[in-house]
Amino acid sequence: MMRALKVLKAGSYVSVQDLGRSGWLRSGVSQGGVMDARALEEGRLLVGNERGLAVLEMLGLGGSYEAIGSPLTLALTGASFLAKVEGKTIEPLTSFTLQPGQVLETGSAKSGNYGTLSIAGGIDVKPVLGSRSTHIRAGFGGFEGRLLQEGDVLPIGESADRIGALSLVLEKRQLSAKIRIIWGVQASLFDADELQRFVDTKFEITHEIDRMGARLATDAAPIHSDKGLVAISGAIALGDIQVTGGGRPVVLLADRQPTGGYPRIGTIIAADLSNFVQRRAGASVQFYPVSEEEAIEAYGQMHADLAALPQQLVKGFGDPYDSHRLLSQNLISGAVGSVQNASDKDRFS
Repeated sequence: MMRALKVLKAGSYVSVQDLGRSGWLRSGVSQGGVMDARALEEGRLLVGNERGLAVLEMLGLGGSYEAIGSPLTLALTGASFLAKVEGKTIEPLTSFTLQPGQVLETGSAKSGNYGTLSIAGGIDVKPVLGSRSTHIRAGFGGFEGRLLQEGDVLPIGESADRIGALSLVLEKRQLSAKIRIIWGVQASLFDADELQRFVDTKFEITHEIDRMGARLATDAAPIHSDKGLVAISGAIALGDIQVTGGGRPVVLLADRQPTGGYPRIGTIIAADLSNFVQRRAGASVQFYPVSEEEAIEAYGQMHADLAALPQQLVKGFGDPYDSHRLLSQNLISGAVGSVQNASDKDRFS
């Protein structure tokens, strides 16, 4: 039986993404992939997918999507979107079933930037260079190498039937203005006073933000180098912060250019990238330098947190903090009752 998701209406920046395509930078192809890797993992667990399957990524505004052929299990993670099915509100971090003919309506993001719509079985488009991610500027991968639009029908892979909804019981993600960095490969082009001014400055994320990068602004004087704001062109890493010829920083993200000649003053550590990409235009950020050892430790903690996510899955749907639902779950494995008889019970009533 055909399994598909039809696009009835798409936001202005909706695309098919997965973990990205590694190993092609030498050929001029950046890795790409989802902007918020944590959201991808959360969605994968909620719908029961294997790692690496493709999802929909939505920037700012979602769209309307109809299940075709068979029921589909879905989950929304990442940015918090207003979402409904037949008038019923769909909570984030909760899986739900979309029956054939039913429509998921997702409005604008209430918080964050990038939302992920995961579907059991994954979006089954043809891989290009080992990935189903859309490289929008290059025009390949994903669905016809482009952003989604009304009328597109996305094939969905086969999946095991999921009985009942699942939710992730997590603390609300706090987006910090403090973003940790390690000094970049060209930080030596800036003197000590200028490096200190860089970390003392509060920058604002401008509206010039997309999958390629985010331009930052400040009322402070432009960043200056006596050696000039030009460097030998080299490979660009995810999270690199370039200082352009005008002295303003740009953070380079998933669909960044493979090489660049503006000096890279710093690089956002991997553990803080999800935090950064979910901060909205107008939000402030301030960079906090850490050692490579601290960056590696934070990376290890990030993966430990991701590895612990399956233990935070519970059956049911709705508000993950609803007290009646929480009390119905065995959240502490091995806990047993201590009441021995009626008289003991009365003492605790």
